[in-house]
Amino acid sequence: MTTLLAAWNRLDENRDRSELYRMWAVGSSAGFTTSKTLETMGARRDARAESIRRWLRDGTSAGRGVADLVRADGGNRLDRFDGAMLTLGDESGTLEESLRLLADFHARKHRAMLTIKKQLTYPLFTGMVATVIAPLPLLVTGHSGTYVVIVMTGLAAWAIAGGAVVTAISSTYERKPGMVRARFARALATAVEAGLPLGRALPLAADASADPAVRRFVGSLDERTMAGEELTRTLARCPGMTPDFLAVLVTAELTGDFTNSLRKLAELYEDGFR
Repeated sequence: MTTLLAAWNRLDENRDRSELYRMWAVGSSAGFTTSKTLETMGARRDARAESIRRWLRDGTSAGRGVADLVRADGGNRLDRFDGAMLTLGDESGTLEESLRLLADFHARKHRAMLTIKKQLTYPLFTGMVATVIAPLPLLVTGHSGTYVVIVMTGLAAWAIAGGAVVTAISSTYERKPGMVRARFARALATAVEAGLPLGRALPLAADASADPAVRRFVGSLDERTMAGEELTRTLARCPGMTPDFLAVLVTAELTGDFTNSLRKLAELYEDGFR
């Protein structure tokens, strides 16, 4: 069972992942090896980010390349999107750029999660206050001991099982169509900017969307369709893709500027545009 504190802290995992990649990029630009950079930056607050740091540090210290590590065990430790970006950067000699893009990508995801935190604050506060106020009649009738027991039990229940509430509400918010399209657009823009072909970028963006219907649709496409057909025509059949999303894609295809167009659209969705 996930505690309230653990679930709340989990909402910040994208911030910690962004910091990991950004510090790695800084070390790379300064000429440090990957193993030296990962060792110097020290332990990360988030358990998953720390696990990734140690795994990459130990592997590169043993003389293995980042791409080799990702191919061997990345699926158990990294999101597919992160793994593909790191592999591309390592093999093409543009690791620093890939790290910068990943840092920005996760920083934006963290900003979106801050909205979820704001949505959660009121119901959590209300629930805890109700736990304290509802049994107040017991104090009036002189049952102070019973009141203390009930309140302490209620607050303990919130601390122990409240994580389920946080997880449920955050999952509901993340499944909103606008947020699905925001994640899809931002991931697609990042992958295209990194130089990935559409045949590779689309499946990664679908994974990043975290929407089963989008994943199924993109998974049903063959590589020839993704590479040869106009992207707007392809995604017009995709569940959840609205006219405004497709209109921006038309502009992106005409101008060749996927990065700015899709990122601006993602920001609109994240700010509440539907």
